[in-house]
Amino acid sequence: MIRVRQDTETPLTTLATPFGALRYLYARSGDSMESDTVGQDYIAFRNDAARVTFAVCDGVGQSFIGELAARILGDGLVEWLWEAPRPPDAVTFAAQVRAALNALTDEGKRQVGAFQLPPHLPPLIVQALENQREYGSESMFVTGRIELGGSESWIALAWLGDSPIAAIDINGQLVDLGPQGHTSERWNALTGVKGQIHAWVGSAENVARVMGYSDGLGLSHPPTEDDLTRLGALWQTTPPADDAALFDVRLAPQLEAAVAKVLAPPIRAAEAPSVPAAAVVEKGSVQSEPAPLEGWQRAALVGLTSLALTLFMVKWLVEQDHVQPDS
Repeated sequence: MIRVRQDTETPLTTLATPFGALRYLYARSGDSMESDTVGQDYIAFRNDAARVTFAVCDGVGQSFIGELAARILGDGLVEWLWEAPRPPDAVTFAAQVRAALNALTDEGKRQVGAFQLPPHLPPLIVQALENQREYGSESMFVTGRIELGGSESWIALAWLGDSPIAAIDINGQLVDLGPQGHTSERWNALTGVKGQIHAWVGSAENVARVMGYSDGLGLSHPPTEDDLTRLGALWQTTPPADDAALFDVRLAPQLEAAVAKVLAPPIRAAEAPSVPAAAVVEKGSVQSEPAPLEGWQRAALVGLTSLALTLFMVKWLVEQDHVQPDS
């Protein structure tokens, strides 16, 4: 599991994977930077060659040490999602997430009870924090699992609170995930889930991008490349008013599949060639191995495919700047 540090800034970072790229950033608020304290947002994720689980958590400042709940919640979600079976639908997945988070309160109670307050705090502040400790530490979250290694690729997403989550399809359109949550919804480390768990479950076949982020980005729409570039430059001199965190998954195989569909015209049954194919198994997936091409045919095919893929990806990336939140 990779845990992004809460006590320093992490500029937009890209991690290449066999299925695309993982990108993340973390910026503390101006107040946190000035006082040299940790941010209350938290990012954790885990991945292998065909799977990724992630959580972006936004600690509640009015609770006891909100960044503590964000860490407990983020780590617990990523670990649980990694082993969870594929949910049949969103309703079932929401119920499973609720049960897992309510069970996480055992760890929450332990960590909240054991947390040591900084020494030399004024007595009034100590008393206020101890009262908050009895109430509990709270956080909102967005979380998800993307599974690409089996016979069917799938995505399961869940969120609690008002942190945004978005998915974009291979045509550059927003996937309808359902309503955003509310600030009254959160997880309490002592008592569990407050409010409604929102969830979405579906195929990953036509999804090109999934992202979860905190409201500290200050955007009313999913961040485009221009947004991320602009914010990165702005935060060099003017930190955000609130902590900001982003986790962004780019699914390159879906882009390649879209290009393949464009390149391959439909073949009528009478014209379909009879080419023997041998089934080969590689990393758990079944593929067909066609008859070998001649050298000049292979070179021409590679050149055309590369050109088409490049043009498609350029078009797709340009369109990201024009995605509207109500698309």
